[in-house]
Amino acid sequence: MKQETTFYEALQKSKALDLRDNRGKRHDLCLVLTNLVVALLRKRDGTLSSIYRSMKSMQKHLCRALGVENKAVVSRSHLPILLSKVNAELFADLLLAHYGIELSEDQRQWFAGDGKELRGSIDKGNKRGEVSVQIVAHKDRAVVAQHFYNGTKESEKPCLSALVQQSGVCRQGFTADALHLHPEMTEAIAQAGGVFVIGLKDNQTELLRDMIDHAAAFGAVASHRTVDKGHGRLEVRTYSCFDIREEYVESRWETSQFSSLIRVQRRRTVLKTNESSEEVSYYISNGKSDEALELFEAIRSHWSIEVNNHYRDVSLREDDFRTKKSRLQSSWLALERLFWSYSDFGSPKM
Repeated sequence: MKQETTFYEALQKSKALDLRDNRGKRHDLCLVLTNLVVALLRKRDGTLSSIYRSMKSMQKHLCRALGVENKAVVSRSHLPILLSKVNAELFADLLLAHYGIELSEDQRQWFAGDGKELRGSIDKGNKRGEVSVQIVAHKDRAVVAQHFYNGTKESEKPCLSALVQQSGVCRQGFTADALHLHPEMTEAIAQAGGVFVIGLKDNQTELLRDMIDHAAAFGAVASHRTVDKGHGRLEVRTYSCFDIREEYVESRWETSQFSSLIRVQRRRTVLKTNESSEEVSYYISNGKSDEALELFEAIRSHWSIEVNNHYRDVSLREDDFRTKKSRLQSSWLALERLFWSYSDFGSPKM
């Protein structure tokens, strides 16, 4: 993706980014946001105090690099107030437009969708807080789209379904856990020409029962076995694909174009104790059985989004960032998305 302007210049051109009243503005918001990015790239942790110490030490160097006047750094007490005045959705869109990947119509790419609760946003007495819904590329764990919502008021299912359609991922390959197996999601992807592979569990009781019965009555049309050894464990996975194009489904699923049922049997053995455990998982897809190996690989790669969340927790201490201001939390997550884009795609212009 060719960059016609630097990211700093793109921030400057976006007038709607700054939600502050024009009266009494003291700090250059674009400079503050860029300094925050630098602090993240210096691997500061998830607390504003640590970030602020970096900003304070880097302010004059950043101003010199950008060719702007060396201005006083924003105070620690004012920093969260200033960040809460950022148009978080526009900021995230700017990041995606400037650092995102282009979706090709010629070659299918695979993406995973899921939600991640921001633990630092959960108020005392509440079970839910702010949630970041993300779409992550299987190949390199790059976040290609994200949306924020309040978990006490909204649901993850419609948010991710809308994001899949808005981002164009509905025309690609898409994986998700069983929470997102519902007609709104599957129909949108099938009708757009994409392929979905979504977990099938007892939240869809009748469909799961019918598919288990089908797998017991009919033979698999394709199968694959993998053996992995690591972390003191031996894991054997057996993938089986069943053709379900002729299987009866409820009318609400008719436009989802179900074609394949995939069963994954996992056997894990702890090498030190020789203790074993087994589990069986089911997935449903509109992909054809002659694409079985690609569907198997998509299931195997779905772990990327969980790994991505873990890396962010460990590297950026995302869950340690605590604030009651949802706009501030969203802006912070948008900044972290830039960090991962920078790490994965090289050295974009600042």
